[in-house]
Amino acid sequence: MRSILSYILIAIAVAACNSHATKDIPVPRPAAYHRITLPDSTYRVTNAGLVSLQLNAATIDTIVTAGNCWITSHYPDLGTSIYITVNELSPSSATKAVDNRVERLSLNTGGNPTEVSSFTTPSGLDAKIIVTPSGTPTPVQFIATDHATVLVSGTATVSDAATAPPDSLLPVIDMLERDITHLLKTLQPNENHSL
Repeated sequence: MRSILSYILIAIAVAACNSHATKDIPVPRPAAYHRITLPDSTYRVTNAGLVSLQLNAATIDTIVTAGNCWITSHYPDLGTSIYITVNELSPSSATKAVDNRVERLSLNTGGNPTEVSSFTTPSGLDAKIIVTPSGTPTPVQFIATDHATVLVSGTATVSDAATAPPDSLLPVIDMLERDITHLLKTLQPNENHSL
């Protein structure tokens, strides 16, 4: 009886020592990467031809207007940019222009798994955000239109996105999706134009 009790006590002591010994030992990672600092969700208004839109305050913008309006909104610390096009449409050309843009966005996904979010903006535009988290340099794309007078479309590019592991890009892609969603939901007509 004593020997059985002794064996049980020894087994409990060994188990207690082993569980405590491995509990707090740090395990080195095979590779370590710096955490990137993402910009806050603070925005500023930018006039873009027919519309006013809100872009992240951390971006540097280049705007070219020649009939249509092209905006490059660059995140300097991330090596990523959002390229935005604002087209004025006529009712006769609207369907063809929208179909062309939708085809272009579809081709940019490269056949990779894609999530599409559709909604109507507060200003009445039909909008879609297309997110392709891996295998393409254009992981976030968007389109918004009233199908008659205006077409706003664009794509976000991320350096090395086509070859980088999706989990390392996910924070940047989520931030871009957040900023593009805000851009679309806050689109407003400029003076002398209605949407």
